[in-house]
Amino acid sequence: MMIPKLVARALLLGLSTGMFCAGFCVPLVGPLLLSDENRSVRRSASRVGLFLAGRLVAYLLFGLVFGALGGALSRVWGIKTVLLPLVYALLGVLMIVYAVVQSFPHLGLCRAVSPRIRSGWYLAVVGFLAGINLCPPFLLAVTTVMDIGGAWQGALFFFVFFLATSVYLLPLFFAGLVSRFSAVRFAGRVAAVLAGVYFIYLAASIVLSRAR
Repeated sequence: MMIPKLVARALLLGLSTGMFCAGFCVPLVGPLLLSDENRSVRRSASRVGLFLAGRLVAYLLFGLVFGALGGALSRVWGIKTVLLPLVYALLGVLMIVYAVVQSFPHLGLCRAVSPRIRSGWYLAVVGFLAGINLCPPFLLAVTTVMDIGGAWQGALFFFVFFLATSVYLLPLFFAGLVSRFSAVRFAGRVAAVLAGVYFIYLAASIVLSRAR
């Protein structure tokens, strides 16, 4: 496939399905930003950037692998039965741990974990795991690169797809404007716990459905 046609196809898919991606990512990164005690827009922007960087790495990895191996990978690897519940469970645990550490910073264990929670790596890991979400837009992109074939074509497709879907996450850069209010930070921590419980529930429901 010619590069301009590939780019146009990725843009159309990303822009048309970006709201779906935002609906998955905002419940993850939103609470982490709103519960942050550092309330500057600059910090919010940097943390959103780290989240997006992790998501981009996941996208490029999947683009390379699926583009190179094509449909063979989907036939031999139990991606839906093994990887998806594992990713959801990890996301759930990370969200709950973040909320607990932010809510009880005086506890010894929380003090020990807090530097890691506040580091950029934490947001990048959450972004990477969010990038592996097998939502319909992501699966459409995977199917497209398997059809196109070629590792670098797959990586380029996912890179453009990432840029297009990330447009819908731009308002998160200004989360620092509202996180200065204690009620908003408290609501962010509650939302992080709820999101964590929900993702753990998703992981358990997938495992139980496969066990029946």
